[in-house]
Amino acid sequence: MTQLGNPIPRFVWQWRGAFYQLPVTPSDILMLARAVDSEGYPREGVAWALIQRAAWLNTNGKKISLGKLVEQYAQPLNPLWFPTGPKHLAEVARLQRLGDIAGAATEQNRALLRPAKAKKLWHELGAETRQVITDIMVGKSQSPVTGATHYWASRGPDFLSNQARKPDLVLLDPGYGFGPGRNVFFAEKGGAKFGGVKVQDGNGSIPGGGGILTAGMGNGGGPIVIGLLLGYAAWKWFS
Repeated sequence: MTQLGNPIPRFVWQWRGAFYQLPVTPSDILMLARAVDSEGYPREGVAWALIQRAAWLNTNGKKISLGKLVEQYAQPLNPLWFPTGPKHLAEVARLQRLGDIAGAATEQNRALLRPAKAKKLWHELGAETRQVITDIMVGKSQSPVTGATHYWASRGPDFLSNQARKPDLVLLDPGYGFGPGRNVFFAEKGGAKFGGVKVQDGNGSIPGGGGILTAGMGNGGGPIVIGLLLGYAAWKWFS
C-alpha cells in the first residue's frame, strides 16, 4: 500500500515557453534517495542532476518516471550491473582483456554490493542523504547544478573514459565537483540553461499539508517513512 497524501507532489518546470510536470510516488523518492546515498558527493548535486535528467527526457518526448530513470542511470542500483548482469560481465571482460586485473577485481567487488544498495530502506540510508531528499521535497532545496543532466566521477580514469564515450556533453563549472570521491556535472548539448525544476503539490504550492510521505515496500518491509511532517518542516524553514 502506498500513501503520499493529497494532493500528490510533483516536479514542475518551464522550457522554451511550455509548462511540464512530473508526478512522483513514494517509490520514486526512495529510489532517488538510494542513488544519492550510493553515488558520492556532492549529494545535493547528484539528486538534482537525476531529477533534471528525468525532467529533460520528459521535456523531449521520452515519458519515464523518476524512479525508473534513477534505476537505469545510477550504476549501483541498475540490475544490469549486478553480479550476473550483462553490463557488469562485459566490463569485467573488457578490463581483463586490457590486463587490468586489479580493475576487474574492483568491479567484481562493487557488483557484489549493488543488490543490497538497491534494496536499502529509508532508515538504512545516511542521515545526510535523508536530509537532502527531505529538503528537496519540502521546497527547501533549489538545484545547485542548473543544466546538469549527467554526472560521473572526477577521478582521472573514470572521467576520461566517460568523456570519451560522451563527447557532446557540456562540462559545467568543474569547481563544484572535482576532488576525491566527488562527481562532476554535464549538460546536454543545447541544454546548459535547462533548469528551474521545482517541487509542488497538486494545487501548485510547496507541500505543507501535514501529511507523512510513506511507501509500502512489500517483502515484509512494511511502511517506511521517507519524509516528515511537511507542514512542520515548512514552518521551521520559513519562520
